[in-house]
Amino acid sequence: MSVFRGKERWAMIATIFLSVLIMTGCATTIKYSYDTKTKFADQKSYAWAPSSSLYQPDHLLETNVQDLADPILAQKGFTKVSEPSDLVITVNYESDIYNRQSGYRLRMLNLSIYKTENRELVWRGTAFGTIDTDAASSDLKDAVQGILSHFPPK
Repeated sequence: MSVFRGKERWAMIATIFLSVLIMTGCATTIKYSYDTKTKFADQKSYAWAPSSSLYQPDHLLETNVQDLADPILAQKGFTKVSEPSDLVITVNYESDIYNRQSGYRLRMLNLSIYKTENRELVWRGTAFGTIDTDAASSDLKDAVQGILSHFPPK
């Protein structure tokens, strides 16, 4: 005797399908692009540029992104310096409206990397989706790791 018969079985399958669809819809999508002529192996140092957010800068968010990115970049052989650096990294983001229960959430987080000598954009990585910036959430960490997993390009 089967536990699930007829309508109950189809209801269970539909529930599982919708759950997977909803969870996939909430996933962060990572996109990146880079200048194929840039020799990233020649670039060894980086510095963080001030935010160019369209509205009020969120210094806490920027600091958290930088703190998450610094060890990843160090593992990849890059050294953080004040000046002069080979590369300059900017943090840009679009946020949703503040919600008391969940704080701020991002729709987009972007890291753009420029050559310092000519201010030329050489690499850009962007995370799209709902990114919770709450310290207890792993969303921001996952987004930064996801973006930088494609840097430097191979």
